[in-house]
Amino acid sequence: MAAQRKLQWAAKARARRPVARLLLKATRVMAKLLIVEDESATAWAMAEGLKDDGFETATCGSAEDALPLLRAEVPDLVITDLRLPGMSGLALARRLRSGRKPLPVIVVTAFGSPEALAELEECGVHAVFPKPFRVDQLRRSVHEALGS
Repeated sequence: MAAQRKLQWAAKARARRPVARLLLKATRVMAKLLIVEDESATAWAMAEGLKDDGFETATCGSAEDALPLLRAEVPDLVITDLRLPGMSGLALARRLRSGRKPLPVIVVTAFGSPEALAELEECGVHAVFPKPFRVDQLRRSVHEALGS
């Protein structure tokens, strides 16, 4: 009985911390994220950082690889690189934002021209992160986009 009270007290203490509250929310919801990134190390880092918040992640290296995944199971949010082999991240974002239920999209890029940024803003992308970026900034943006 005393051990159970200690565990409850510890859980309440953790819930008081802002980061812990975000973690508890994320683990309850288990939102699904699709990461479209041609650099495998960057894709891995994003996936691991977001898994720490309780998100379920899937990764692929091109927009063409992402399309069948999107048809099979619609994620709650997509994170994509702007420059990808084949179809660009901009074209993918346009396609995802123009559907019946527009998906939130976050774009990461090392090549953000003012024209590309204006086009991304036009198509309703939630956020754009220049590479290199900090994973905690990405986490915050994902939580904002999902309303968690």
